[in-house]
Amino acid sequence: MSEHEDQQYGAPTGYGAPAYGPPAGYGPPPGYGPPPGYGPPPGYGPPPGYGPPAPAWPPVRSAWPEGPDRPGSATTASVLGFVTGGLTAFVSLMFLVFLARGVEVDPATTTLILGVPCAAGLIAGAAMLMGRRSPLLLFWSALAAVLVLVLSEIVAIVAVGGDAPLSVGVFVLLALPLPVLTAVFASRPKTRGWVDARP
Repeated sequence: MSEHEDQQYGAPTGYGAPAYGPPAGYGPPPGYGPPPGYGPPPGYGPPPGYGPPAPAWPPVRSAWPEGPDRPGSATTASVLGFVTGGLTAFVSLMFLVFLARGVEVDPATTTLILGVPCAAGLIAGAAMLMGRRSPLLLFWSALAAVLVLVLSEIVAIVAVGGDAPLSVGVFVLLALPLPVLTAVFASRPKTRGWVDARP
């Protein structure tokens, strides 16, 4: 081949890898994820579409407006009821034992034995009030104890005479405040309101 022909055609090109790429439309496979509709579990709560529960019917009576605790007047009435009932029972049973043993007892002292049922009512009424039940038994038992004390003084004045009215009067004055205070605290509006607001 002549030099002229070499210049016209040039040196033959080198052979290399063909410039083929992946066929059109092909590529690496798409990434796999969770199937549609799957994912982390939903949070716990009411099912969708549900709201808070409907209020109870009939409506429940509201709680004691002064708070959940027992008011001081009710606590005081209960404690006084236990103390008054215990002391009344002790004194009345002591006089009853004197009578049973044949000890001479004046009519005024004998009248104080009527305090035994009062003492039972005071203790039972105090227990009822502590359980948030009616204070009426405690109230009437305290009033009955007051009447027994006053009656014993009247008997001492009318039937006994002498120094008996003075000695019985001192005893009555010392014993009277407990049942009076018990009746007052048992009849307080807060005590009755707390009991009436019981659910």
